[in-house]
Amino acid sequence: MTDQISFLIIGNGIAGLTAAETLRNESPQATIGVIAADALAAYFRPALKDYLAGRVAEEKLWARPDQYFQSQRIHFLPRQVVHIQADQRLVFLEGGGQVKYEKLLLASGAQPARLKCPGVDLAGVATLRTVEDYREVLERLPSARRVVVCGSGTLALETVETLRHRGLQISHLIRKHTLWSEVLDATASDLVIQEERRAGVDVQLETEIQEIIGSRGAVSAVKTTTGERIPCDLVLIAIGIEPNVDFVRSSGITCRRGVLVDANMRTNIANIYAAGDTVETVSATTGRGRVIGQWYPAIQQARAAAYSMLGILDTTQAFQAETFYNATFLYGLPFASAGLTNVKGYRELVADPKPRSYRKVLLCDGIPVGILALGDRKHTLAFKRAIDYKVNLEPVAARLLQEGFDLAAYLDQQGVPPLQLGVQTVSAAAARKNIAVQDKVHTVQAGEGPMLDELSASKRTEALLVHVADSRIPLHIAETPLSRDKILTVGRQPGVHLVINEGSISRHHAEIAYRNGQYVLKDLESLNGTFLNGQRLDAGREYPLSINNKLRFGNVVTFNFFLRPLDFDNLTTPATKSQTPAAPNPAGRELDGNLLPAGAARPLPPAVINALKVTPALIILSVGAKGERKPSPQVHLLQDGRAATIGRDANNSIVLTDMVASRRHAEVYSAPDGFYIRDMGSSNGIVVNQTQIQRPCRLSHGDHITLGNTLIFFVDVQSGQENTSRLQSMRVAPVRSRNGQPGSSPVAIQPPLTGAETRARIPAAPFNGQAQTEKRPAQVVTCPKCGVVNMAVARFCAGCSSLLSVS
Repeated sequence: MTDQISFLIIGNGIAGLTAAETLRNESPQATIGVIAADALAAYFRPALKDYLAGRVAEEKLWARPDQYFQSQRIHFLPRQVVHIQADQRLVFLEGGGQVKYEKLLLASGAQPARLKCPGVDLAGVATLRTVEDYREVLERLPSARRVVVCGSGTLALETVETLRHRGLQISHLIRKHTLWSEVLDATASDLVIQEERRAGVDVQLETEIQEIIGSRGAVSAVKTTTGERIPCDLVLIAIGIEPNVDFVRSSGITCRRGVLVDANMRTNIANIYAAGDTVETVSATTGRGRVIGQWYPAIQQARAAAYSMLGILDTTQAFQAETFYNATFLYGLPFASAGLTNVKGYRELVADPKPRSYRKVLLCDGIPVGILALGDRKHTLAFKRAIDYKVNLEPVAARLLQEGFDLAAYLDQQGVPPLQLGVQTVSAAAARKNIAVQDKVHTVQAGEGPMLDELSASKRTEALLVHVADSRIPLHIAETPLSRDKILTVGRQPGVHLVINEGSISRHHAEIAYRNGQYVLKDLESLNGTFLNGQRLDAGREYPLSINNKLRFGNVVTFNFFLRPLDFDNLTTPATKSQTPAAPNPAGRELDGNLLPAGAARPLPPAVINALKVTPALIILSVGAKGERKPSPQVHLLQDGRAATIGRDANNSIVLTDMVASRRHAEVYSAPDGFYIRDMGSSNGIVVNQTQIQRPCRLSHGDHITLGNTLIFFVDVQSGQENTSRLQSMRVAPVRSRNGQPGSSPVAIQPPLTGAETRARIPAAPFNGQAQTEKRPAQVVTCPKCGVVNMAVARFCAGCSSLLSVS
């Protein structure tokens, strides 16, 4: 390294990496150095559970490519730091050598806490922290049948859920009487434990490992503190982390379990900062210390530290460890929290009970101090906004958790500033205030340049997103055209329109729609945010897009918004086709009479489509054992009066190889008014048109059903033809006459009838010699959001997937 480093960072995990990137972006000419004992690049720790499940390949785990530091002109030294001489601004290295700095950031991370009992060194006993840890577990999984998981936090829960989905027998040992006691109260914990036990997990409360028993050098069983002996092939330890601060303790920097910092990430020593898992935060309310140990707070702390080192941190919105927003899934249940959620002495408001759902708010003299939402996390960000700005909610306390009460709208009426999830610079804060003032007069124009409706040839253009390649992430995303008729959804969840498999992207991250002559972008309460030209968007609010706008989803995935002219003058319409524009096909697109379902590599042949014209069916796009999408779709024809079960068990009507699906996941059954789908107690639930269902849901032609990683289309052409906006949703190849020449019109095919129904519907001899077709009245409802016409019995819009309010 050079003689003196302007900004020196100890640690190359996500906190150190984020800080280095932020410093380089804000100060292009500064000398930046990183020292770390581990030369491996940082990895996406939240994706390790997907790596364990077989859904993510190892090469997709790395947050940055090799030689990244070199490409960013950041000095990297693979050495161990042993001491800090703060008064001389010197860092001493193992084996000799020292580095002088101007400002120092401690981001040395943490190591997994380890059990202290006999047998911890046996083969098959592993902690879960690094890629190497997970490699070891994956190598042993093929020969394992039973696993003991020890721990009560989110890491233990994710591991239990993942391995249970892989078919292993799991014993989950929890030291206390509740899960994740820092966040969950007894009610929330019991709800999650019920989900575990429903899935067949052996959950043992107030139980720890007393001894690990081995045979031939490998684990064979554990003996618990209750005296029980549990045979097992693997023991996985997820009991927390311990910050790497031993080298700090002799430097004069204040430490307890971790390094103590203020809201600006400064330690008690001038020019020394800390961020990430190295930091211990102390609650100003309770006085309790906590090492957060989570991905998103580490990133925000690192940005705050970098801005603070540069002197540009907006201190009015510094990182607030006590009220940070946390969102995840706890054994398949959506979860979100902010602030204090499991402390005594506050007024608790609890929502009316619902199956698999629990929500509560904590108030102090009418001011919210915490929100916990499990199973249903709607409006959580609005509560986070009220917590941050200390809004007195006493006037609406009785309605806070009632269905239909819009807290965000109430906060807008009270003039509460927009939610600010991440830290920001002073200049960004000033720009944000300026936008807020303008917003009182007219709609926010987040982009610059001509708007879509200002183009004279707007009807002769198509809008599209073009991915901006980034050497830091191995993503290759094709151009994505935007529709004026349908909403484009963005996220990691299979089934959304634009799937981005990157660690900072939420399952349902954002959406783009066409409104009043322009495209608008809306963030769907994503964890890492949606950005327009560098400005983070308020969740749930629509922002108009302009030409050449730069869109960023999460931390690094960027797109440009473009318009491309279409040459309508050279387009010709074949004489054999109708001049009436065909509605979009919800199930796929046609190729020479074949049907190509979205996501499939091979189309359905015409012979199969002929069967689909007369029989309701499910088109299944399944995944293989390694998580890859199978190219050929599977078709299952449905029958009135017979149910079809779906899951991994071999006795199901439709057998899935998707390890994320449950053994008996779902059932599709017929009723007098159509086909319904219901959950059979699955771990991950059922998503219909991007909405997770809690009760039996009636299916409409073209519905998208997501079960784990499996995507299913429901096809019912007969009912779909009643919808005037989707008459062309399923066309077959041109019908040929008996001499092999193309016919003038397709043959009308009637649905199969049985029993008395057949006899009742046989028409009398027609007057003109033509068979008469019985027609049912078409009952439809128009979606108020996008204008698409839907069946009256549909619960979700076929165009934009929004919930329909049917009277």
